[in-house]
Amino acid sequence: MTSTAKTIIFYLHFNEAELKERIKPLIKAGYDVRCHWSTENVAKWTNYIPDIVILSLNRLPSHGRQYAEWIWEAKKRQHIPIIFVDGKPDKIEQTREKFPKAIYCSSDQLESIIKSGIKNEG
Repeated sequence: MTSTAKTIIFYLHFNEAELKERIKPLIKAGYDVRCHWSTENVAKWTNYIPDIVILSLNRLPSHGRQYAEWIWEAKKRQHIPIIFVDGKPDKIEQTREKFPKAIYCSSDQLESIIKSGIKNEG
């Protein structure tokens, strides 16, 4: 990540109240967190490209996988690391088969993984 600018994180979780709680520690740690929770519309990245994408597998994991496909289908976004967070074991396994180079962790591990200076393997 760049050392002179704030790291921009995009966090997708399909429950607004839960998402607001999940992003609090990241904001407190100094990250620029952008988020999306609606199934009514698609998140737009018109004025930025995130440094890291976090996709929750707790709610609507198939939607999270669709976002991951969209992110990595374009060459200009393939450098962005994707972190899948939480989820039921079968959903994690299904996602891991499709995105083996993504990062997988629990919510408790998330901040330390981000601080470790993750790099995209994709």
